[in-house]
Amino acid sequence: MKILVVEDDENKLDQISEILRLIPNLSLTSKRSYQSGLREILDSRYDLIVLDMSMPTYDKSSSEPGGRFRKFAGKEILAEIRREKVDARVLLVTGFDTFGEGATFITLQEMDKKLSVLFPSVYLGSIFYNASETNWADELKAYVLTIQETLHA
Repeated sequence: MKILVVEDDENKLDQISEILRLIPNLSLTSKRSYQSGLREILDSRYDLIVLDMSMPTYDKSSSEPGGRFRKFAGKEILAEIRREKVDARVLLVTGFDTFGEGATFITLQEMDKKLSVLFPSVYLGSIFYNASETNWADELKAYVLTIQETLHA
């Protein structure tokens, strides 16, 4: 099973990767921004994409600050997946329970419902990530194991 993780936070990426590496028969790739994640999605096929909602446009480095920060990058990537007709399953893993402000303010629960309606063929759901808790890791493992079972059925 091939999994792509698109996540800009190093600690969160490390924790997600650590959990996924415990599951046998996985191939894991990671990208750190909207652009590098989208390019990878369009260039390769993955059984599961674990996607952050908010991230920089470009990979950060000592000489590159990452460009514009995209509060809804995950939703934008989902729209590109649909537009390009990419065969993928996407799981949102985010450390935020609200997004945007003013007219664009939305809770994670509301975002989850909206993404389910907008992208029903690819969007699996969301997991609220909290570094000090472990229930997010259990949810992630359950999703992955379920997908593995369906792939081998």
